[in-house]
Amino acid sequence: MSLFVMLSVVLALSGGLLIGLTLLFRMPVTEGHRIREEPVKTPKGSKFWRIAVVNSVLSISMVYGLTYLLYGVLFYESAASLWRMLLEGVSILITYDFAYYLVHRYPFHQWQLLRKVHAVHHTVRFPTAYDSLYMHPVENVIGLLLLMLCTFLVGPVSIYSFAGVFVIYSFLNILNHTGLELPFFPFRTISYLSQKHDAHHVSMRSGNYASITPLFDHLFGTAE
Repeated sequence: MSLFVMLSVVLALSGGLLIGLTLLFRMPVTEGHRIREEPVKTPKGSKFWRIAVVNSVLSISMVYGLTYLLYGVLFYESAASLWRMLLEGVSILITYDFAYYLVHRYPFHQWQLLRKVHAVHHTVRFPTAYDSLYMHPVENVIGLLLLMLCTFLVGPVSIYSFAGVFVIYSFLNILNHTGLELPFFPFRTISYLSQKHDAHHVSMRSGNYASITPLFDHLFGTAE
């Protein structure tokens, strides 16, 4: 299976996950498991959907465009052992998580220009799954470029390693925003991440900066 087919499958599944979790949040059965209730959704209406659509198109274009343009630099297609692919995938994710932690904590929260960019995402105080699409397009670009840079630093890597990384990257960006606390298997860990990210959205002064794991927040004392 080619990398582009695998990316297409991941993007389609991500869309389905986003829609499914958004609907799940609104169902009566999850009413007692919502982290917070938001009486008035902010932002809302055409402004929200305009930015959400722009980011969806931008993400898809960048994923295909960057992997196509940088294919020979980032990837190899020869056979690799399961252990090698696992090591490659974990290395990319750890490198990305640390890099994103630094970018999120300092440029996005302390540097004036990028703080204003990131503040767009923080206008969502009580996030649910589809709010993962509401961000300034510049922030979206930075996140995807950072993922490709971390892949380059580790790489070249197997196309299957990267496909696995892209699954985790895409799904966690959505799962962090579910707005649900489901204290039963297999959702307990996901609920923990959602609670941490929900606390982060309360204020531009909040901690919990890491994206994939809480590891670096705990290491550097910014876990809340």
